Amino acid sequence: MNMGERVTFNELLDIVNFIEIPIIQRDYAQGRKDQSEVRNAFLDSLFSALIREKTYDDQPSLNLDFVYGDIDNTDTLSVLDGQQRLTTLFLLHWFLAVKYNHLTEFKARFTLKGNSRFTYKTRPSSSEFFNALLSNGTIQQRYHALTKFNIDQTTGSSKINDYTIDQLIADSTWFFSAWKQDPTVQACLNMLKAIEERFALCNEDLYLRIVDSDNPCITFQFLPLSKFGLSDELYIKMNARGKPLTPFENFKANLQQTIKSFSKELPNYDLAARGGVVNGYEYFIHKIDTDWADLFWTYRTVGDKHDSYDDELMNFIRLIILYQYVIDTKNNDSKSEDNLNTFFGQKAKLQHLTIAQYTKLNCFTPNFVTNLIALLDLLDLDDYHNHHLKTYLPDAYNKTHYSEVSMFEKVLADNTSYPEKLRFYAFYRFLSKKLKSANSIDANDIQSELVEWIRVIYNLTENTIFNTSKDFLEALLSIEKLSKFDSPILDILTNRPGLVLSRISEDQLVEEKIKAHLILKSDDWKNAILQAENHPFFNGQIGCLLNFSGILEYYRNHNNCNWDAFENNSLLDTFKKYDQSLGSVFNLIAASSSDIEYLWERATLTKGMYFTKKKSYDRYNLLSTRLFKNNINRDHSWKRLLRIGSETMEIRQSYVKAVLDDPDFDANDIKPSLQSICDVVLANNDFDKWREYLIQYPQLFDYCEQGFIEISEIEVLLLWQSQRNHYHSELYTVVLDIQLKDELEKLMPFSNLEYQYVKSTQEQASLKIEGWNYANSNYYFEILKAPENFVIQFKNGSSNDYPQKVSDVIENNGLQREYTKHEETGDEAVHYEITSLTSVDDVISQLIQTCSSLRSIENE
Repeated sequence: MNMGERVTFNELLDIVNFIEIPIIQRDYAQGRKDQSEVRNAFLDSLFSALIREKTYDDQPSLNLDFVYGDIDNTDTLSVLDGQQRLTTLFLLHWFLAVKYNHLTEFKARFTLKGNSRFTYKTRPSSSEFFNALLSNGTIQQRYHALTKFNIDQTTGSSKINDYTIDQLIADSTWFFSAWKQDPTVQACLNMLKAIEERFALCNEDLYLRIVDSDNPCITFQFLPLSKFGLSDELYIKMNARGKPLTPFENFKANLQQTIKSFSKELPNYDLAARGGVVNGYEYFIHKIDTDWADLFWTYRTVGDKHDSYDDELMNFIRLIILYQYVIDTKNNDSKSEDNLNTFFGQKAKLQHLTIAQYTKLNCFTPNFVTNLIALLDLLDLDDYHNHHLKTYLPDAYNKTHYSEVSMFEKVLADNTSYPEKLRFYAFYRFLSKKLKSANSIDANDIQSELVEWIRVIYNLTENTIFNTSKDFLEALLSIEKLSKFDSPILDILTNRPGLVLSRISEDQLVEEKIKAHLILKSDDWKNAILQAENHPFFNGQIGCLLNFSGILEYYRNHNNCNWDAFENNSLLDTFKKYDQSLGSVFNLIAASSSDIEYLWERATLTKGMYFTKKKSYDRYNLLSTRLFKNNINRDHSWKRLLRIGSETMEIRQSYVKAVLDDPDFDANDIKPSLQSICDVVLANNDFDKWREYLIQYPQLFDYCEQGFIEISEIEVLLLWQSQRNHYHSELYTVVLDIQLKDELEKLMPFSNLEYQYVKSTQEQASLKIEGWNYANSNYYFEILKAPENFVIQFKNGSSNDYPQKVSDVIENNGLQREYTKHEETGDEAVHYEITSLTSVDDVISQLIQTCSSLRSIENE
């Protein structure tokens, strides 16, 4: 061929084996919706050229100018300039072949070794689309059966009925939904629709015209750049319109190159779309843009509302990288722990690391790729091929412990906590293991084992507190350790009493061992265990029920549950009784104990000081609130109190058991029965007064918004939050406030009670009784609590001196004149006080008596 000689698109295939749009090029643009003007003008030119009468010298073919490209040693043309024109010509050839029933001839000409001779390398999905377009065998028949055209009498333009060609393609079984995200594929579908509208009503066989080389209708001038000896650098510089790749596309391209670099270390895979067995690299690059892409396309908006699955797939891959990193570095704890923080942001979210950062941490290994492929295949299209997550749990499975779809969506949105990340790993680790040892992982026998596995994993992770990435690392390795045993999970737990799992709650693990014995013992026990576990409060942790019923003690003594039949019936009945009783209580106070005036906490306090304790402080928690602000890490809750394992906690649990065993307790009428327990104790007790007051006055619990109370030999403080640097009050003066509200008339001439809350260790909370104005001065009482007594102070709120009548009445009621000097000014202030009172009742009597005397002044 001479340089610059005009050729047709058909003739170009005699010169090269393949026409390739290289990766540096932009996406196909002529088919974009916003390019309708350019597109229609070009199609008009092509249409005019094709419907002319036989081309003569005075009526030359349509010349489309120069097409530049480089031909490599495989005779592949890499197009530099002419991408848009060549793509449109290819699509026009394909459509005309379909319309005029030449598709067999077209495929013979435009395919080589099963692949399209015209292709895009900008994205693998683009390349897959062109291959698929030429490999299907039904499009021609479907087109003629489903599409019809006529003339719109009003506009004179073509009017489409039923399917259009782009709809026909998109609805084909071979078309992957994820391809709709590819800009080139989108543009191709738009262009085919426009071609159809322009050419559909022409009855003349235009396919024969467009491939006619003797009388060409449409030509261009082809210039192979190799003829000019252009360097690759200049070739790239000439392509000033090259498109930037998205961050995900960059990541995927680099990952694919990494996979390609060690493809020999990967297993081979059966890939029907490629005609048989292929290596791991070929399998990955095909599936990531077809089957797997279709799956993630379905869930593309779970992380954000963008019409792209890039972020969702990246979040998924980041998590799998993290899993593999932890497993691969398990023997290098210090290094892996330090580096693990690199993976995590706030609240267990994953950092968006670069390829370079992952490479530096040696995250991309053959094991990672093999496991990533295996997991993606496990997630792959479900049995109905509707591009949704494949599920493995039975249809009737209660999703309390694990919801496959919602967990998958959380992973894609990077919205999983540490426990949820552990469960996701455990679920698919189990399936991966089974896949290696069975031909099918859908069998019923595997499903039952999977249900038990995920139940145990849920219980262990839900009832262990994970605060740091190190906690996550150790727990993940523990789950990996569990997964390596060949036995079902219940057999592992029953046959290995000495089993220890790092960073998993030892107490919960003991509980799971006991429950495994019981579940395997009989269906009656299994049903009782599952019913108790599924209570929203227990949520898998029922150690207290095992303790109350005597099962825990038996297991500790025997390492089994092999009691006789008579004892079995007794223990089962006892277990069910405590389950029903305690379950009924927590049904009643699920939202708030305040709904029943904290009767549960007050009744339990009658049996003993059940509070959880803050370390190194005289600070306790009443467990009266469901508000977990500033409270998660410390875990001050009924869940913590009712957890087995700690001798201190099990002693405090005995107070709960004592309430349930109280003759007055009635599981069917809880509120009155708890009130009765409190009333009986209050009628005859020798408790410390603070404890009596807590049992007597539910209002005191309201002051402790997060449940915290400070109890020492010096004072009892009701903390609004967890620290004294927030507002707090003092218990005895609050009781005074409560009782005096009912005695307000007896406090006249004073009219108002005002509690003085404080928020530091230097200030002291107090109760003010105010509202008496006499002789141009405002007077008030202030009551404070000292370690052994109360302090009642009578003060003048102005700078005036006390009238003699007032001083006489106050002094006659036992208050003494006191002087305080201002530290800075040296000025002296006068007030009256009494410090001999030791009880709330004494203080009230003193106040009522003094106020009665003060009223006599006003009556004079």
